[in-house]
Parts: sequence; structure tokens; C-alpha cells
Amino acid sequence: MFVEPHAPLDSVPAKGTFDVKPITLNGNGHKTQALQEMAGKWEQGFTFAPIRESQVSRAMTRRYFKDLDTYAESDIVIVGAGSCGLSTAYMLGKARPDLKIAIIEASVSPGGGAWLGGQLFSAMVMRKPADAFLIDLGVPFEDEVDFVVVKQAVCPTTHLLF
Repeated sequence: MFVEPHAPLDSVPAKGTFDVKPITLNGNGHKTQALQEMAGKWEQGFTFAPIRESQVSRAMTRRYFKDLDTYAESDIVIVGAGSCGLSTAYMLGKARPDLKIAIIEASVSPGGGAWLGGQLFSAMVMRKPADAFLIDLGVPFEDEVDFVVVKQAVCPTTHLLF
């Protein structure tokens, strides 16, 4: 049995058919270019907009300290963004949306041990009852009786963060 709660990946529009429009940034009147405007112009001298390191540092630190100030106080702190930590945060967040939940992770990516054991292949095998989380999150999978197979080579628990 194949469970696919959302549209399959091959139903995503082909290149050039996305409806992307320029947007105003920071109210300063400058507009970003739409992908459609840039398509086919790469050979005409594509360059990135100029930026100074001081601008990068200020933009990053300003947001970091704003986030730190906003999220410095938590009701619950979960140590570890592995399968257990992420699923705990997910279930607590669903049951108690009023709580401020923080997840602290030592690694640069969530997922913990889910990346071990051949998980660099194009599919991920997860033992049941992990399928309950996958269904709730809308992650498509194939049911193999005692386990499920997720087709994409990503840790399904990382979908919690996006």
C-alpha cells in the first residue's frame, strides 16, 4: 500500500511555469527580480548584488539577538533534535500550543540517529508505529507491513521544522 496524502512530486510545475512576482523588500522601494525575468539571461553577465561584510554581520546579529530576546524564556527545553526530541516537541506543541518549547541540538542538523544505518540511500526505512507521525505530517511512504519506506532521502522528522 502506498500512502500519499499530498500531491506527488512529479506534479510540481515544470521550469518556467512558476508564478513568481517581484516583491518589495523592507519598504525601501527596491524590488527583487522574478525568476522568469532572469531566465535565459545568465550568459549576459549575471552578477550578485553588491554587499559588504559589515552589512551581512549586522543583518545576522540583529536578527539573532531579536530571536534570542524573543525566545530566551521557555516553558519546556528539549535536549536533542533526534527522532525522540522532535517527536516530543511535536506532540507537546499539538497538545499544548500555549507552551513555549525550545529544542537544543549539538549537531548542525536535526534528525539524530535517523541519519545512520544506510540513510544516505534514496529511501529511508522506519519501523512502525513511526507511520503515525508520517501520516500526521503528510509525508508520503510505502507500507511494508512491519515497517514503512519513505522515498525521499531526507529525515522525515525534519519536516517538523518547516
